[in-house]
Amino acid sequence: MIDVPVLVVGGGPAGMSMSLLLDRFGIPNMLAEKRPSTTTHPKARGCTARTMEQFRVWGIEERVRKAALPQESDVACWCESLNGPLVAYTQPAPVQNTPAPRSIVPQDAVEEALADELATRPGVALRRRTEFLSLAQDAEVVTARLRDLDTGELLEVRARYLVGCDGANSRVRDAVGIEMEGPPTLALMANHYYRADVGHLPHVRSAIGFLVRPRDRSRPDVNVLATGPRGDRWLAVQKLRDGEEPMSEEDLIAFVREIWEIPDLPVQRINVMNWHMSAQVAQRFRCGRVFLAGDAAHRFPTAGGNGLNSGVQDVHNLAWKIAAVLSGHAAVSLVDTYEPERRPVAVSNTEFAVRNQGRMDEMDEAFRRRDEDPETWRRLLVDQDNQLHSDGQAMGYVYRSAAVVDDGSPLPPHDSRRYWPADRPGARFPHLWLDVDRTETTIDWFDTTFVLVCGPDADEWESTGTRLAGAGAPLRVRRLPHLLGPLTIRRDGAVLVRPDGHVAWQAPGAGAEAQLAVALDQVLAHVPDAASVAPSEARGVEA
Repeated sequence: MIDVPVLVVGGGPAGMSMSLLLDRFGIPNMLAEKRPSTTTHPKARGCTARTMEQFRVWGIEERVRKAALPQESDVACWCESLNGPLVAYTQPAPVQNTPAPRSIVPQDAVEEALADELATRPGVALRRRTEFLSLAQDAEVVTARLRDLDTGELLEVRARYLVGCDGANSRVRDAVGIEMEGPPTLALMANHYYRADVGHLPHVRSAIGFLVRPRDRSRPDVNVLATGPRGDRWLAVQKLRDGEEPMSEEDLIAFVREIWEIPDLPVQRINVMNWHMSAQVAQRFRCGRVFLAGDAAHRFPTAGGNGLNSGVQDVHNLAWKIAAVLSGHAAVSLVDTYEPERRPVAVSNTEFAVRNQGRMDEMDEAFRRRDEDPETWRRLLVDQDNQLHSDGQAMGYVYRSAAVVDDGSPLPPHDSRRYWPADRPGARFPHLWLDVDRTETTIDWFDTTFVLVCGPDADEWESTGTRLAGAGAPLRVRRLPHLLGPLTIRRDGAVLVRPDGHVAWQAPGAGAEAQLAVALDQVLAHVPDAASVAPSEARGVEA
């Protein structure tokens, strides 16, 4: 029997992020992944600004960006051939409200960066080629059965919590009997990952993807997506018609040469992946001491790029809560807030992705009829900005749960395209540059502990926060040098920000020490779990 505070099943972006976060909080954990290495297929292609902000705090942002397309490539192009004419480009999204803009980077590069960072973490027991078989749980622990795929050895792991990040066909989800809601198949797709060096052509880095839509309907519609900055690795995404088989390697080579109009172009297929486009959300994100995150909890159409990103945000929300409970800073009931905070976001992201897929389907048809109806396709091209410009969807959600002390102030309008910064409870605390050289931002403050953000003249709140931190509260105090951002607190006010960067409580002006203590108690419940991890097992939420 192996004992560990947390077992994470599934070593994709969500699982590795969960394991890394737990280690940052000082919580030892085991990560079990059945694959022998990180993915060899660029399933997702793009990290939102919110995800890149977290990578910045974790110290891996630059490693991820090195594998990305240039920032100006964040557009889509409709064409009939990749050798022109390139008929229509969308507009690049504005970059604001973040120190870490969206990055057009393939999932394989993201996984490599996370794996490199995990390798430096002594608190992570990473077991590759290890398969999850089953679990049983009671009020205190989860016991999972695993199998080493190299030796066949059966392992029993006993953990306080188990987090299932094991993908769309989650065995963990099946083991706890959680059903999915929504259509399991909107379309059948085939991803053809191939190598073809066309980096010498001037337009290959001009878009995240080229949507090849031949006028001849007998030829396939294929999205050709760049997967790296060198112009030598590509993903051809084929939508399969009823009864249609994916292109063979021979057909793929012929197709690639045809659409690039280079008859002798060397083409090598790396691998192919068939998949179902779905629009599903798990009915529940938790069963007892077992949680679901990432694709195990939700499956979206790819339009809008929210799959990988939603998984990272799931575990960013969950990790600090589990860490606070296991370190004795919070009651067990804190983890009850995971589902009410994250499931509504997953539902919203699903609806957003379905709308986006409809936009693309409508645009495809209008593109083919552009000569006879140019106004429609131009209007629909402009409308694509409502899919590709999505800072509001990525950063604008406002959590409402017992882990937020709601003050009744108006909610910022939900706008998937535009992000409206706010310092009200439940919202992401806004990004503000703190120095002239723009090297430090408020986003950098939020990592492994609560932060009391004080206004420039909030001497009383600064003293109060310092006293509470000195008495053992999981709290740091930071003072804003100015109020130049979209904040509603006054110069003598303060906000309490959670480790995930979302506001837990707000004091618009000066107040009494008891207010902050009560707010922290309300968020954490401040009733230690009777079976909390011993100090030798966990460093806890950093104070």
